[in-house]
Amino acid sequence: MTDLSAERQMQMFEIEMMQKVFSSMTKACLKKCIPPRYHDGDLSKGEAVCLDRCAAKFMEAYMQTTKTLGAIANPGLPSQ
Repeated sequence: MTDLSAERQMQMFEIEMMQKVFSSMTKACLKKCIPPRYHDGDLSKGEAVCLDRCAAKFMEAYMQTTKTLGAIANPGLPSQ
């Protein structure tokens, strides 16, 4: 396997992982912020704020978890 194909595989893996994270975040935040029966086609201000906060918290938790797992997997590397 060449360095280029290994790099390409890593890029594809990262894209897949981000798609999974985005999908999980979307499902979790929609479940939390959008009622199953809604009457308006547009988001209410409360729903929009809830989705914004939910997405921010989800990504913050994801980044912290990734950082912690990276530190556990590679204890000799400095944290970023």
